[in-house]
Amino acid sequence: MSERYIGIDVSDNQKVIDWKLVAAEGCQFAILRSVRHSGKTDYQFDANLRGCRENKIPVAVYKYTYAKTNEESEKEAQQVVTLLRENSLVCKVFWDVEDRDYLYKLGKAKLTEVIKAAQRVVESAGLEFCLYTGLYVYNENWFDFAQFDCPLWIARYPVKGTKTFKDFPAEKYTPSVGREIYGWQFSSEGKVNGISTNVDLNVLYYDPVTLGGKTHAEDTQVKDEGYVFMTDVISKNQAQQLLSTTKVMNIPARLYKSV
Repeated sequence: MSERYIGIDVSDNQKVIDWKLVAAEGCQFAILRSVRHSGKTDYQFDANLRGCRENKIPVAVYKYTYAKTNEESEKEAQQVVTLLRENSLVCKVFWDVEDRDYLYKLGKAKLTEVIKAAQRVVESAGLEFCLYTGLYVYNENWFDFAQFDCPLWIARYPVKGTKTFKDFPAEKYTPSVGREIYGWQFSSEGKVNGISTNVDLNVLYYDPVTLGGKTHAEDTQVKDEGYVFMTDVISKNQAQQLLSTTKVMNIPARLYKSV
């Protein structure tokens, strides 16, 4: 893990953010809360997404889950999918599994099943499902981590106190979960110019461009070549979703109705 990129995750708890100042501070990515417990969009999501786009900060989203059944999990996941579609946003979706009151009592097998239900909804929408959780969740064996080969974003705060983007944590404190991790949330007490409250600080071990679901290797394969994408007949709704995706990828596209 030689490369490290520094960034933040935020919600409306951080109130109004000046993303121009955040970018100038050196923020290399942001992970935005998508949907609240109520099912409503995070109150600052629109402003945060706009600020990141205007300042060319790569983004992904997270959903703090309270789901105790497959049905509740599927509903939460669909709310996230709908929000991303409405904003023409294609990115990683981090499923935040950490609520002890709602989730711990489900037991390992049931919680694994509930998370899988969300994963199916997210992946069926063509998005990449990822997991965020605290190291304590892994150590306490809340669910079967072995059933998820998706990117892991793990929280562990080894040192208390205010930190800045310059305060990279020592690698000896990196969370150990038996395999490589995608990212590490190392502080909840960060101070960043442009944000009036404390903010979570994170390290990614992969280029933030991958938050959009594409790796450098995939980019390289298509960089200098042209492809024509065709498919069998699909519904109008599916076609409109595909068209939204092409706009995000800056690919000129049209819809043709079969006859």
